[in-house]
Amino acid sequence: MEKQDEQAQDIIEAIDDAYLEGSQATEADLIRQQAEAKVDRMGHGSTFRLLLEFSIPAVVGVVVQMLYNVIDAVYVGHSVGADGLAATTVANPLMTAMTALAMLIGVGGNALMAIRLGEGRREEAKRVLGASFILLMVVSVVVWIIGATLLTPILTLSGAEGEVFPLAQSFTVVLIAGCPLQFIAFGMNNFIRTAGYPNRALGSMLVGTGANIIFGYLFIVVFDAKMVGAGFATVCSWLVSALFVMQFFLKKKSPMPLRKENLHVRIRLAGRICVMGIAPAIMELGFAVSSALENNLLVTYGATDPVGVDGALAIMRVLSAVGMFTFMPMVGIASGAQPIVGYNYGAKKYDRMKRVVWQAMLLAAAITIPIWISVLVAPNLYANLFSLPIEYRQEAARALVLFLIFVPILSIQSIGSNYFNATGQAGKATILTLTRQILFLIPLLIFCPRILPLFTPLTPLESIWFAASISDITSVLIVSIFLLIEYRRLARLTTSR
Repeated sequence: MEKQDEQAQDIIEAIDDAYLEGSQATEADLIRQQAEAKVDRMGHGSTFRLLLEFSIPAVVGVVVQMLYNVIDAVYVGHSVGADGLAATTVANPLMTAMTALAMLIGVGGNALMAIRLGEGRREEAKRVLGASFILLMVVSVVVWIIGATLLTPILTLSGAEGEVFPLAQSFTVVLIAGCPLQFIAFGMNNFIRTAGYPNRALGSMLVGTGANIIFGYLFIVVFDAKMVGAGFATVCSWLVSALFVMQFFLKKKSPMPLRKENLHVRIRLAGRICVMGIAPAIMELGFAVSSALENNLLVTYGATDPVGVDGALAIMRVLSAVGMFTFMPMVGIASGAQPIVGYNYGAKKYDRMKRVVWQAMLLAAAITIPIWISVLVAPNLYANLFSLPIEYRQEAARALVLFLIFVPILSIQSIGSNYFNATGQAGKATILTLTRQILFLIPLLIFCPRILPLFTPLTPLESIWFAASISDITSVLIVSIFLLIEYRRLARLTTSR
């Protein structure tokens, strides 16, 4: 493997030398050869080195991306208070649905492009890129229409009421207006990684988060624009990130150019992109649906709990932010592994592909466990970060433990379900996603508050926090069964070759 790595590096260096010495090859040929060498190393380089190279920037990137939510929550908690945190909780299902649409196209197109590159069909990969960009813009128009006509009932279904409703409305109106920028910044970013430039993909997230910190302080703290300011800060950060992303694809010497001749959508190609993106999209939509149900249950059971309705919603905002911060490293590693898995699946190198999956699971656990331990050991530190009123902090600390108790085993679920999406098995990936977010979690949210208090010391409100942890266990078991069956299938394919 090390010898093959050296050969790939020799190719890249030879191309660079030829360019410097004025080779007869055209500049376009040199750029193309260098881009191909960067992609082809996914089929012969050390799998662990590739996984680290692709995953570490992805992990940093998704953690940074989650800081969008954490930063907004911290600023809003200090400036607006518990009602502001409750408003962001209510807005979360809609924001998650927007992310789901970006993933439907962005992740689906990226997975398809990786497989096409592994098959050696580079021109088709470029057509996938162009079609994905057009589809993202079309979907953003759909979001505008939905936001203009259905925003009030959507927020109401999400649990908005009283003084929280106008705060949530002010926040979400601005976010909906800027959704095309989010779709470009988030949906197109993964294509940069698959083109062989994981650090550049990370750069787009870093500049966006840095902008969010600056704009958040400016709009929320300096200008005291409250929820509208929080929305504008997020949209401005999307703009900065989107410009950074598009510069990669539009520059003259881009290794994966977004050109006019590829900016069209064939129905069959669009369908294939959406099919491959449906599993991660459903995962996000499942978050949206379960969050909306959760918010309504928090209103119901919070009314009879000492923390009250506003306290329950504010605590949920803390759980969501800290939970995503703990879970997202796994998502980053899954994103980093996806192009490597997809490329080797397309190239029929199944042993390399399986090795990447196991290495990704171990790496995800190694990164997540220290974060998880810090939450269990010092939950009060996280509860205090968001400036919750003192009367809510003890319950928030207890809720964090109940909510995140089984997070380490989720590396199996996250990497395992992502494997099926990366290899084009959208049906299996969708089933696995449905089990965690819909089929298990929603019934558990409904029945746990009614059943667990009968034979445990948990209150109905605390039972809602714990329902997500029970769902984690069941989903991991299902994914493990699917992976065992899949590995037997791959063994038969390998033997028959």
